[in-house]
Amino acid sequence: MKMINRSLVALLIIPFKLCPTAYAQDNSDHKRYTTEGIMEIAMSAAPANVSGNATIMASDGSVLREGSNGWVCMPGTPPNENVNPMCVDPAWQNWLQEYMKAIAGASYEYDSELAAFGVSYMLVGDIPVDNDEPFNQDQSKGVWVAEGPHLMLLLPASMMKGLPRDPFAGGPYVMWEGSDFVHVMVPLRVTEPLK
Repeated sequence: MKMINRSLVALLIIPFKLCPTAYAQDNSDHKRYTTEGIMEIAMSAAPANVSGNATIMASDGSVLREGSNGWVCMPGTPPNENVNPMCVDPAWQNWLQEYMKAIAGASYEYDSELAAFGVSYMLVGDIPVDNDEPFNQDQSKGVWVAEGPHLMLLLPASMMKGLPRDPFAGGPYVMWEGSDFVHVMVPLRVTEPLK
């Protein structure tokens, strides 16, 4: 597990440096929080029986607490006031590693047909993202969603055929169909269109 965490730490630092429109260029918003406060925010992403024994990472990739259950929880990305914390299982840790490589323009190896089933908790919600294109930063195109509390599931794309693609249809839906990073969103509240 420590090997995965170190790789994940190194790769999670990349988007803060390469995607200034999506992430703050510094961690100024996190400076107002104590380490305990950041850990509390990270742990709020999942039920206590998951986050209580998870590894906790700060937004700069530093490990604040080593865990014992294979899960990793992160507080979210400034300047969003930590509104998108997440806790991810080992399959999602692998997905994140490969996704971060793709963001950086590096070679990656991820195939949803071969990947393990995975679960990610985001019980606080997420920042707006394009449901159609994983790397789109232009909010004038695509279908943008700011999902409330939800789970995300990894499973083979071939098993997603019967699920809606419309995030506003109600129930689970497919995000990023046609990309290597396709996954299923499971909203826990009604998903409303952005205004």
